[in-house]
Amino acid sequence: MQKKLIALAVAGLVSAPVFAQSNVTVYGVADAYFGYGKMDDNKFTGVNSGGWAGSRIGFKGSEDLGNGLKGVFTLEYGIDIDQNEGVGSRGTAANSTTRARQQFVGLQGGFGFIGLGRQYSPGYYVLKYDAINVVPFSPQFILAGAQGSNIVAGSAARVSNSINYKSPDFGGLTLNAIYGFNEENQDNNRQAGDLAAIGADYANGPLAIGLVYSQVKQDAGAIATEKFNGVADETKKEAYLGAAYDFGMFKLMGSYQIIKDATAAEDDNKVWQVGSVVPVSSVGKVHLSYGRTDADTNDSDAAAWSLLYSHSLSKRTLAYVGYTQVQNDDATNYSVLARGTEVVNGVTVPNNDEDSRNFLIGLNHAF
Repeated sequence: MQKKLIALAVAGLVSAPVFAQSNVTVYGVADAYFGYGKMDDNKFTGVNSGGWAGSRIGFKGSEDLGNGLKGVFTLEYGIDIDQNEGVGSRGTAANSTTRARQQFVGLQGGFGFIGLGRQYSPGYYVLKYDAINVVPFSPQFILAGAQGSNIVAGSAARVSNSINYKSPDFGGLTLNAIYGFNEENQDNNRQAGDLAAIGADYANGPLAIGLVYSQVKQDAGAIATEKFNGVADETKKEAYLGAAYDFGMFKLMGSYQIIKDATAAEDDNKVWQVGSVVPVSSVGKVHLSYGRTDADTNDSDAAAWSLLYSHSLSKRTLAYVGYTQVQNDDATNYSVLARGTEVVNGVTVPNNDEDSRNFLIGLNHAF
């Protein structure tokens, strides 16, 4: 009996701050899919977490401070529901034990929003110009991610140690700016590893247009090799233009981006994609996208296309099925599920000039 009373007392102390704040929301996503992938002799068969959206659990809330000002916070953490572990923060440290998708505290009012913590950069929101909602199977995500882009709807666009500002809506125009500090002790270049990005989105009726610019300052002696894709010396610069137009019978979407890789400053790698979402019933949609990367380096181009069907079983539960194929050039080995490498005489080598074929069927539930 005494143990029960102690447990109740501890639970009350832990939960008291939460219950004192009546507008805290608990939310999340449970998403998993069965996937099959083949690339040359390499094959993958299994269940993965996070197809349509990354599985997560989050807590967000706000407090009215008066005069239209609010204190806000979000604590959101990734979960791999196909196995007994969480999701590492890929994009900063590949094998990091931290599992935060985003966690920040900030102020919101007539001026907009300003926050401190781990936050989404403007590059994360390019998903709105992509016909393929299943991010790992999106041609834009596959091709731009392979170029080391920070303008993708994934972990590379989550920025730790950041200050983020979002403007109010100016007649359909919104601005978003972020600065992330690398926080390394440096003798000569304090800004090495810092990331800065700014984005502008315009939405008016059926038309939406987005612009994003992102850059990471490089320094070989100050950035850990696993950070920012290991690039060093020079400044990595990226620009992105996306657009979408809803014709009613279908929605046309596309984007074009340039990635100036700091490891080869003379190279401007370009990634473009075009796609469409076609409603075929009140609950079903067909998603189609084709993308291509045009690299300055010889034989380093690649193309990818995806076909997907999504079906809403309810307002919160959605089923999806799709196929993605990546066509590699002589010097590329981009893949989705199956490995992009092979072992030859005991040595691991790139699986260049091979197609990556991938099938998935999954279920998404949001709460």
